[in-house]
Amino acid sequence: MVKRGGIAAAVALFAILPLFLGPGTLSLVNEMLIMGVAASGLNLMMGYAGMVSFGPSGLYVVGAYTTALILIYTGIPFGFALVAGPLMAGLVSIVVGWFCVRLTHVYFSLLTLAFSQIIHTIIFGWYSFTRGDDGIVEIRIPAFLEPISHYYYFSLVVVCISLAFMWMIVKSPFGKTLQALRENPERTEFIGIHVRRYQLAAFVLSGFFLGVAGALYCGFSRSVFPDFGDIMKSTEMLVVCLLGGIYHFLGPMVGAVAYMFLDKAISSYTQYWPLVLGIVIISLLIFLRGGIVGFTVDRFNTLKNRKVRGR
Repeated sequence: MVKRGGIAAAVALFAILPLFLGPGTLSLVNEMLIMGVAASGLNLMMGYAGMVSFGPSGLYVVGAYTTALILIYTGIPFGFALVAGPLMAGLVSIVVGWFCVRLTHVYFSLLTLAFSQIIHTIIFGWYSFTRGDDGIVEIRIPAFLEPISHYYYFSLVVVCISLAFMWMIVKSPFGKTLQALRENPERTEFIGIHVRRYQLAAFVLSGFFLGVAGALYCGFSRSVFPDFGDIMKSTEMLVVCLLGGIYHFLGPMVGAVAYMFLDKAISSYTQYWPLVLGIVIISLLIFLRGGIVGFTVDRFNTLKNRKVRGR
């Protein structure tokens, strides 16, 4: 009940933010939400299945470009184009994942990075279709979504629905099996579970939600660029997951808020903001065991145990 009450309070807080924030700050919060759902999608594979991907941005950019290309080349409504983004990311995940799950540990990670760079190179070089490094700008969206407050509420609804589905996945028998794979894939296989099949399913689900984030960001920024799929974007998602805590469901969301806030706050004070941001994040990762959420939960449990012993 306490957890449900906390989640309801958080949703209510995000719902009333447009009443108090200006367009610029509201845009930043919208970016936090989109980054949070992307990191949460990555964490399905990394935190729950124990599969560390170095190339999540490849699937993110597939979702973004699919939505953008449909909107500029066809007359298909925005809603259908938005759905097509994650569906295409899921289909690409099936192909990429089929190869990647045949490897483990660092070899799996490097292969995901290789596929991500292949996708980035195709988008960058296929100028006649994707417009190459010029990107796609002035993407049309429905008039009722053009005010930032309206798109913010739209993003909030999509993010909440996505998180609800991810919550059901991790709490289902399928999700528990993924956690068993993370802890000991050999023993899990001994009891008759097809390890690669479950890993592929986790890969595809992760890619689908990365596609949701990419499609959502396409409509938010009304533009897409090949940089959405480069290695820096993948690194950003990995840092967000680690910063928030990969073993807690809401860790990536908290990490997204913390990362985006630090990024914008530090960059407004110094031109050397990447150096300062890197030092701050490294310090947090070293001293906050288990990320922000993990550290907070551990401290709370410690204080709770002390009170129980004191009685």
